[in-house]
Amino acid sequence: MSVPTFITEFLHTKCPDSGPIGEDEDLVLTGVLNSMHFVELLYLIESELDTEISMDDVSSADFRTIARIRNRFFPEAA
Repeated sequence: MSVPTFITEFLHTKCPDSGPIGEDEDLVLTGVLNSMHFVELLYLIESELDTEISMDDVSSADFRTIARIRNRFFPEAA
């Protein structure tokens, strides 16, 4: 299944020249997700889930790819 649309839309607004982003593409190595975008994405996910996400409960690996984001935060879409 696909990741929630708001995540791919967010990534494309932050890095519009990235072109299509594969679900297993490393977002950090490709420069699509940097430290500032990470914080914004975390807040966006919290807003979508209507819950606070503790940094103690996540790792940077949870955000390396779209597939990892989906599996960690939106398993029903997996």
